Amino acid sequence: MENLKINSSSLLKVAPLAAVVAAGINAVLYFIGDAIGLMDPSVGIPGPDGSLQPITLAPIIMSSVIPTLIAAGVLALLNRFTANPLRIYGIVTIVIFIVTLANPFLGIPNLPLGMGIWLDVMHAVVAGVAWYAFSRYTKK
Repeated sequence: MENLKINSSSLLKVAPLAAVVAAGINAVLYFIGDAIGLMDPSVGIPGPDGSLQPITLAPIIMSSVIPTLIAAGVLALLNRFTANPLRIYGIVTIVIFIVTLANPFLGIPNLPLGMGIWLDVMHAVVAGVAWYAFSRYTKK
């Protein structure tokens, strides 16, 4: 029977690289969206004090890096406690990705449709990069 576990030391190397790749692609998408008018500077994320903070490159990068690293942690836990971690990770990734498609529209007041879709494309980048990198480069 084929070994279905992942190589944990590979995951430790791949996770930061996947985070950088996802952040880099989303940075490019941010600048493209800004250039074509999809990233509306008047639309913002509610801050801790209740004021709206514009969506700039910094939150785009953080929203790419942090979920990728969390995904690596989830895969590490699945590897420890399940027999087929990549299969379960793939299912979890799809479910979470589908749920996050609503996040921009629910979490950002007065979000224009085009901007929301563009932010969802960025969510797809994070999910896709993490899934591809982890499934391709962590197999034993």
